Amino acid sequence: MSGTEDLAGQDMLPGKWPEPIITADIYMKTAVTEALEQFEYFIRCIGAKQDGEDELHKERRLYKANMHLFSCLVDAVTIDFLRELQGYNRAWADKFASELKDKLDGEYYAESMWGWAQDLGLDPDSIIEAAKAKFAEKEAT
Repeated sequence: MSGTEDLAGQDMLPGKWPEPIITADIYMKTAVTEALEQFEYFIRCIGAKQDGEDELHKERRLYKANMHLFSCLVDAVTIDFLRELQGYNRAWADKFASELKDKLDGEYYAESMWGWAQDLGLDPDSIIEAAKAKFAEKEAT
């Protein structure tokens, strides 16, 4: 079969299309939508106390509220940074937004923190051991 024959009716693999261009404005619109949604979830979790709520359910509700608030704050800080960067150089802001989206889609930050700590003269093993000790101490109380 030559490459010029009619392939009608055959199953074709989907094409791999390039991702759309990500600009700072596009990233911020997505992030502000997410931030506002997460803030609303936070408010609802805080106010969702049920009559007769036991301690376990209260802790779970507040844990969920904190997760939503943290997500909102991460988006808000990112938007704030991109807005500031746009004031200096829109092309840099667009480049940063595109790279940030790519980095957040993978393991970049989880893998990079170890090296960053070392670059800053910190010992990641010591930081992790100290965190484990704090966590164990809190769990013991």
